[in-house]
Amino acid sequence: MSHDQQPPNPYGNQPQGGGYGPPQPQQQPPQGGYGPPQPYGQVPQQGYGQPQPPRSGGKGKRNGIIIGVVVAVLAVGAGVFVAHKGNSGSSGLHDDGKKYTLTTPDTVAGDYVKSPVGSTGPQLDDTAVGTLKALGVDDAKSAGTLYLKGSQFTGVFLSFDGVYGTVKDPGKALDGMFALLDKGGTNPTSDGSKVTVSPLGTPQTVKPAGLTPDALMKCQKINETQEQDNQKIPFKTTICAWADYSTVAYVSTIDDAHVSDGTATWPSVADTAALAAKVRADVEVPAS
Repeated sequence: MSHDQQPPNPYGNQPQGGGYGPPQPQQQPPQGGYGPPQPYGQVPQQGYGQPQPPRSGGKGKRNGIIIGVVVAVLAVGAGVFVAHKGNSGSSGLHDDGKKYTLTTPDTVAGDYVKSPVGSTGPQLDDTAVGTLKALGVDDAKSAGTLYLKGSQFTGVFLSFDGVYGTVKDPGKALDGMFALLDKGGTNPTSDGSKVTVSPLGTPQTVKPAGLTPDALMKCQKINETQEQDNQKIPFKTTICAWADYSTVAYVSTIDDAHVSDGTATWPSVADTAALAAKVRADVEVPAS
């Protein structure tokens, strides 16, 4: 991957150990809001982080996001696609022979900053990373975090996760990941809720401005439903993932304001792809 400027980081290391943090004060259950759920299928090693800010109530008010769609399917799909054949045309990629790693800078894509709530580290557990290893990523190390543009309840959340190492066949890795995603299904989260993932259509190959010749990118629209406390909260997002000879990662966004007022639609493939290309330029850096 070549860049004209030093870029700032596809599926991440486990958070540092540290316990569950101080007990939360008792309070009335929120009437409608939901903060960012914990990663799928695991209790974070560093605990649940700082207390969530108060959520606004009101009938039908639904503040919050679902993050880590890809994490959900990777966590239950280890080994399923070991023999998956990529068809994305890796042979046409330019391999500059250099190695790259993934980082999590304070700001990506211009105005997304690290979120003060929700995920504070990569969401991929050992099982998910193992799935990517089975897809041909050697010495895989994970990186990722949650970013936010605007305020918690009216802004846009951006989830970035990925792994870096040696990617033998970027096309195979990318196709295998989306094949897992296409399986969909319902997966438990560590906060006791359930998330159902329902992909729409098939992954689309995209070539947004700024995507360098050493990378492939595909995008797909996703329906998610979080079931918690006898309520079902629908979410709509678009996943865009890239693969090159050093990294495999994905980006997705949730517009929390539109989730809250029930007007959420899928982010466009073109917009999400352009955003993912900018994020890649910021997070992928030459290995030292």
